[in-house]
Amino acid sequence: MRDKNSRPALADRDANIAQYDTIFVGFPIWWADLPMICYTFLESYDFNGKTIVPFCTHEGSADANTQKKVQTAVPKAEVKEVLAIRGQDAQNDQNGVKKQIEEWLK
Repeated sequence: MRDKNSRPALADRDANIAQYDTIFVGFPIWWADLPMICYTFLESYDFNGKTIVPFCTHEGSADANTQKKVQTAVPKAEVKEVLAIRGQDAQNDQNGVKKQIEEWLK
């Protein structure tokens, strides 16, 4: 995760992205970034004209500016605001997190 140029291989590269207008991408924040495998995914498909809806878990770094990072990886897509949920909250306050998610989805 410290090597920002690392692009781990995807096990399956047959996702039919063309059939979707909106794609939700979820990830944990690791070392103040999304995992490098997420960059592999974003760089492996054509997201032109698509809407990307990112969401993440973290333990204090919030969204770590990942909206901008995702937008840079898919410049011709519309990237929505990231929903950032603290992992500790997801474990200890599931009702509160559920409300956060429902509000974000609206």
